[in-house]
Amino acid sequence: MRGRSYLIFGDIEGKLDVLRIECTKCARKGRYSVRRLIEKYGRRANLMKWKEQLNGDCPKRDAHGMYERCDLICPDLPKVV
Repeated sequence: MRGRSYLIFGDIEGKLDVLRIECTKCARKGRYSVRRLIEKYGRRANLMKWKEQLNGDCPKRDAHGMYERCDLICPDLPKVV
């Protein structure tokens, strides 16, 4: 992560086989193969931008109240970065 303020898929390559995504407010969750993500987007693709696009269709993403908004997290990232 030298010189960058964001994660790329290459940062987790070899550290995670599966990237888990969970919403902090609702029951939405998913599992993504890191190998397939790299095949599709490339090693240098911005992981955080990809994550933001995942909740693009969430009805609570732009809720008025800040504490009502859905937000996706990757619970395994702190263990490997």
